[in-house]
Amino acid sequence: MKIQLSKSLLLPFTLGIAATSCQLFATEFDARSYAMGGVGVTTADYVTASFHNPAMAAKHDVRDDFGLLAPVIGLQVDDPDDLYHDASNVYDVVSNANLPADTATVEAALAKIAGDKSYAEAGFGLVASVPTRYYSTNVFLKGYADSFIFSDVIADDINNGIIDSKMSVYAISVVEFGMTFARKFDTRYGGIHIGMSPKYNMISTYNYSQTVNEFDPDKYKDGVSSDKKGFNIDLGMEVGLQHGLSVGAAVKNLIPQKVDLKPMNDSSASYNLNPVVTTGLSWSSDYVTLAIDVDLNETKRYENIKSLSGVRDDFDDTQMLKIGGEIGFPSAMQLRAGYMNDLQGNKKQAFTAGIGFSPFKVFHFDVGVSYAGSNIFGVVAQTMVWF
Repeated sequence: MKIQLSKSLLLPFTLGIAATSCQLFATEFDARSYAMGGVGVTTADYVTASFHNPAMAAKHDVRDDFGLLAPVIGLQVDDPDDLYHDASNVYDVVSNANLPADTATVEAALAKIAGDKSYAEAGFGLVASVPTRYYSTNVFLKGYADSFIFSDVIADDINNGIIDSKMSVYAISVVEFGMTFARKFDTRYGGIHIGMSPKYNMISTYNYSQTVNEFDPDKYKDGVSSDKKGFNIDLGMEVGLQHGLSVGAAVKNLIPQKVDLKPMNDSSASYNLNPVVTTGLSWSSDYVTLAIDVDLNETKRYENIKSLSGVRDDFDDTQMLKIGGEIGFPSAMQLRAGYMNDLQGNKKQAFTAGIGFSPFKVFHFDVGVSYAGSNIFGVVAQTMVWF
């Protein structure tokens, strides 16, 4: 039995799936925050507040006016098992195998990718901000795509020349359109900022699961997709203390949402948008900012995974600790660095860095990058204009 299989790298395929089958390939990023380890609960500016903490939309100078973020774009790849490379080698073996004579060779190749997983995320955002003395309003459009590919390999798989092991690609995109409303309350001890972001979201899912000998990147349209729409809301508050200190908290996706991926070849899953509470503490001066954010609960994504190899539901749960800082001149240039650590232990610790250019504090260009080891990296860039 001669197996015919297309040989292709899986990264372009995975990205293509997220872009074409989920209508949009995007995720929520902010270049300044990304460069500072992801902090933002008490350090976001009034334009990027819609990404981190709605309350920060009301924290601005009396001289600040209309702000436009257009756009922020980002990409992150997390391939700790080097699945893209190893899968290409497996394709070589499988495509040239004659079964059942080459059963041992094929099973040895499959064993090398057993349990391997890889992820790709990307995103975009647009924000228009109108600050006023008493109320501040943002209009935002943001989205992300979260794609997950894994080898669904079982031991001693081949029986009479038939392969049951699969390659599976799950992808989801979430597009959100909403408004942020925030207000500042003055007290004798400092300012208190409170905000909310009601939003309408559109969720699309995709599932392409196929046996190894039939898996063909050129046939991604054979996958199954589904769509779901709904409403949600983010809440936040921030308190300005003395000596440049600030504390705050934000709740993302207050209303739990769940969407099921359509099953394909007996492979399926569900994706969750559950409330996540993040607290933050920061210290700022005219030229330096230091901050720490921590999630108080886990972020749960893919669950109820039905597979041959028994992928655990908590494999991608995260609970992030984020530390970052910035130094520079607000009207010229800023240097940033940070650190991220997953308290659940599912993601490797990452180091971040970035730079911002803000001539006369009228035009901003920011870039942030992250690195967590071989094949784990990300980059985000954005432009912002102040009127």
